[in-house]
Amino acid sequence: MMFESRASQRGLSVVLAGWFTATLVSQHPHRVFDRLRQFDRIGAIPNWRFFAPLPAQHDYVVLYRTVGEDGEVSPWRRPEEGRTHRWSAAVWSPGRRHTKAALMVCGQISGMLSTAGGEQVRRTAQYRVLRAYIRQEVLTRARGRERPLASFQFLVAKSGGHDHRVRPRFLFASPVIPLRDEAK
Repeated sequence: MMFESRASQRGLSVVLAGWFTATLVSQHPHRVFDRLRQFDRIGAIPNWRFFAPLPAQHDYVVLYRTVGEDGEVSPWRRPEEGRTHRWSAAVWSPGRRHTKAALMVCGQISGMLSTAGGEQVRRTAQYRVLRAYIRQEVLTRARGRERPLASFQFLVAKSGGHDHRVRPRFLFASPVIPLRDEAK
């Protein structure tokens, strides 16, 4: 009797460990990990991506480039590109809230573009927030540069995130913005 109890406990432990592993692996954003679900006939493997029934299908990307006073144009880059983060950022990263807020603003701008043109978007608070965010990034990176910067430009694109088969779609590009122009 004692043997049956231990065997059933081990069996149950193996089943629960397998279920937990399948649940964990199937939460990965890349769709190749969804193959485990084809064996799930009763819906035992939950889909908790972003804690929504329909997970996000795309990401917003903000890119910017700078123009030096000599007219040299930099390549497009992402804000905070090349910066290193501490290992603890995987769990706690309050310094990245501004980046997440900027991406939320990108979503709002994307929604506006379906009803308004680029000129109307440039009059909104969301545009001003994104412009200020990129301006601060440019000024932070410009410290210590030998050649001074004159202006910058940013754009918002929609990408497939981890799905590299989806080509990025460019949604909005700002005009070239002078760095010394505080009024705009």
